[in-house]
Amino acid sequence: MKKIIAVLFIICFCQLSTAQQNTKAKSENFNSFLKKFNEDKDFQLSRVKFPLTIKTIDDNLQDITVTITQKNYRILKLDDKNMDFRQKNVLKQKSAIVQQRGIDTGIYADYIFELKDNKWFLKTWIDQST
Repeated sequence: MKKIIAVLFIICFCQLSTAQQNTKAKSENFNSFLKKFNEDKDFQLSRVKFPLTIKTIDDNLQDITVTITQKNYRILKLDDKNMDFRQKNVLKQKSAIVQQRGIDTGIYADYIFELKDNKWFLKTWIDQST
C-alpha cells in the first residue's frame, strides 16, 4: 500500500512540475505583444489595467498624479514613426519599460508594463514631457 501511495505521489509531483514548466514556457513575447498592442485598439483596451494611475506634469511643470478610467483613456501609439524621438524597450523578467526620449522635442516618457499570468499589461506611465 505504501508503495502505491509513493508511486502516485511521484506521478502527481512530476505532472505538477511539467505543468509549471509549460506555464513558464508559454509567457507572451513582449515584442509580439507590443506590435499587437499598437495595431489593435480592442486588444490594447483589454491589456490596460483600469483605473490607470499615471504621473505627469501640469502647466506649471509640477508633478501630478492622474487617474484615467476606460472612458477617458486615449489609444496609445507607441510605435509612431512620425514622431521625433528615440524609443528603447527595457525588458526584465516580469516587467518592461518603453522609454521615449525626444530629439529636441521635450518628449520624455516611460510606459510601464507588467507580466501577469503570462500576459503583458500596461500598468502605468510617467510622462515628464515639456
